[in-house]
Amino acid sequence: MELPLPEQNALEEGYQSLLGLCDRLEAIADSLPRRIDTASCRVVAERLSSTLLTVHRLEDEILFPAITAARCRDDGQRLIERLRDEHRHDGKAAEQVARVLNELLHGRSPHSWEAIGYMLRAFFETVRRHVATERLLLAERI
Repeated sequence: MELPLPEQNALEEGYQSLLGLCDRLEAIADSLPRRIDTASCRVVAERLSSTLLTVHRLEDEILFPAITAARCRDDGQRLIERLRDEHRHDGKAAEQVARVLNELLHGRSPHSWEAIGYMLRAFFETVRRHVATERLLLAERI
């Protein structure tokens, strides 16, 4: 099943916004502890959760119905449940990342530099894999 172009574009725009934030997180992680880019920290902290939520809503409205239509019932439902579990996990992780970035901005993080770097990397790598999987589903016509 092929998605209509406006729906494909909406998803792709969401993915691009989310991946742009991942790129910023990677740059922040790479610069720790020498230099903290406060502008990037602020942008990511302000936008991460809402951007992720927007992408998840688009997937609920666009991708999941396409999965249901293209796959057998049980297979489609298992895939959707797995993706929803990832959404819940990513949402909680995004809140934690935003909180840590805000702590950095205010100079009061209780975490070590290594822990912060690990947290940022774990988040953006997971999100990048999630986006890659969903793009693959779309490319394969789900």
